[in-house]
Amino acid sequence: SEMCIRDRKDLFLLVRIKIKYMEIALIKRESTGSGPNLYNESETLTKYEIMDGAPVRGESIPIRLFLGGFDLTPTYRNVHNKFSVKFYLNLVLVDEEDRRYFKQQE
Repeated sequence: SEMCIRDRKDLFLLVRIKIKYMEIALIKRESTGSGPNLYNESETLTKYEIMDGAPVRGESIPIRLFLGGFDLTPTYRNVHNKFSVKFYLNLVLVDEEDRRYFKQQE
């Protein structure tokens, strides 16, 4: 059976920007070291375009991301204050002038 991160619907109530497309990405972020020697590395595990064109008022976009095909680990926070691994969902809206709007959730 496939593991699903979340069934989610993004509902557009008010659209003031002219959206060209919307994409969602699964990101893995690793941190090592501490203080001034902290090093962060991010890797995009997958990215999908989930909408092409502007939404209309009240439009609902169902999103389901299956995780069975990815080598995922649990989120580790501050292992001995030296190491952590976190996973994020990153939602990006791109407008007609190629400006990017982000929302990220751990």
